[in-house]
Amino acid sequence: MTKWIIGLGVLVIVGVGLWWSGVISNLMPGASVATQQQATTTPQQQTQTQQPVSDLPTASNDASDAALLQDSAAVDAQLQSLNTDSSNIDSSMNDKPVSQEF
Repeated sequence: MTKWIIGLGVLVIVGVGLWWSGVISNLMPGASVATQQQATTTPQQQTQTQQPVSDLPTASNDASDAALLQDSAAVDAQLQSLNTDSSNIDSSMNDKPVSQEF
């Protein structure tokens, strides 16, 4: 019985080796490489580079003192909301589990 199991294992290993090397796929009937069609590719269009959109309330080329103060106030407001979001996430991570009864 053991000889049969060993023989079957050897046949499986030889079969996998032949399949891996491509001998079995050469014996199988099917479309040859020469008769297969090449896939057509679509021509690539040139992509236009876009300038990033600013979230700040002033124009990107405005360097006046008033615009700088307005931009810094907008950045401060965004950082404050980020800080609030971060503290909300921290508090949700420290949430205590609720005991459940089955």
